[in-house]
Amino acid sequence: MNNFKYKTLFKAITEQTGLPDNAVIADLGCKDATFLSAFHGAFPGKIKSAVGVDITDKWFKDVKYKRPIELKVMNCSQKLEFDDNTFDFVFTKDMFECVPDKAFLVKEIHRILKPGGVVICVNCDWDSIVYNGKDKALISKVIHAYAATKQPWMDDLDSWIGRRMYGFFNKISLFESSVSVHNIVETEYSEGTFGYDLSLDVSWLYKENTGALSKKEYDEFIDNLNSAQKDGYYIFSKPYYIYKGIKK
Repeated sequence: MNNFKYKTLFKAITEQTGLPDNAVIADLGCKDATFLSAFHGAFPGKIKSAVGVDITDKWFKDVKYKRPIELKVMNCSQKLEFDDNTFDFVFTKDMFECVPDKAFLVKEIHRILKPGGVVICVNCDWDSIVYNGKDKALISKVIHAYAATKQPWMDDLDSWIGRRMYGFFNKISLFESSVSVHNIVETEYSEGTFGYDLSLDVSWLYKENTGALSKKEYDEFIDNLNSAQKDGYYIFSKPYYIYKGIKK
């Protein structure tokens, strides 16, 4: 856990988790099983089975894992390939925004959870990300363009997914619902930080000719961040909404 990039976020999540003995857990949209492995490490001896699923196995190839972790290819936009009342705990991170029928997925999570089982869905509210810099209009444009432009692999996109998660679950009335927010805040713009990595990801907007951002605007955006770092006023903030639901 010492090198775990999401260490503070994971702490905020596990404080709300509370697994029973011999827990059966699932991570929907697990990618490279980073969080699934972290749960296994955080709850030693308590997890009987840990299943991670993703729409493709391309993330699985270099993953080093062992029992009780199992990885499966599964499309979370469709009926989940699990029996009713299977899991004590279901986890998702930054996956709901890619699913077109969110109400259907909420009902599927309810179906596969045991009575009293817990779901925690963690989602960044992409339009609420903050960078500090001199050109306020440009930085605001970059953040919104990145948040609102759908990438080819996504079935759906909602840049406000973080703030919407409570409502998606609560209005269906199948869970006892609560929500909290964890902000990742950085004051250094350097390789390996969240803000630095995101600033590189933004480049796809001009590289893929989306029309949402020009190369000139991107370069000016990076100049803003470098200047803010050099002059001592750089700050980056990324809000993660943590929805917790207990199956009724």
